Amino acid sequence: MNIIYVEDDPGNIQLVQRLTRSTGDLLLTFPDAESALASDAIWNADLILMDIRLPGKINGLDMTGMLRQHGLNVPVIMITAYDLPDYVERYRDVGADLFLIKPVSVPELVDVLNEYRV
Repeated sequence: MNIIYVEDDPGNIQLVQRLTRSTGDLLLTFPDAESALASDAIWNADLILMDIRLPGKINGLDMTGMLRQHGLNVPVIMITAYDLPDYVERYRDVGADLFLIKPVSVPELVDVLNEYRV
């Protein structure tokens, strides 16, 4: 599975890199929304993992909304520390498929990847 991970925290990136190596998935990471949106790879993803708080002018919620407006129907999973009810509503409003609260356990993330595996 081709997975895009938009995340600026090196520790979180390393965790997902180790996980995807063990599952045989291909992972491409971007430190911010701008670089992810500039890449053609985003349109070939099978799954997108998205942090909300990102450096730059575009956050993960805005990026997800932009992708949906441009017709991208790939599952987007928010991985974030924001679990307040108003954020939950915003995840849904922009078209995210699921959200996971940090810190995400490895077994939980493996289960999620397996659920979305093509």
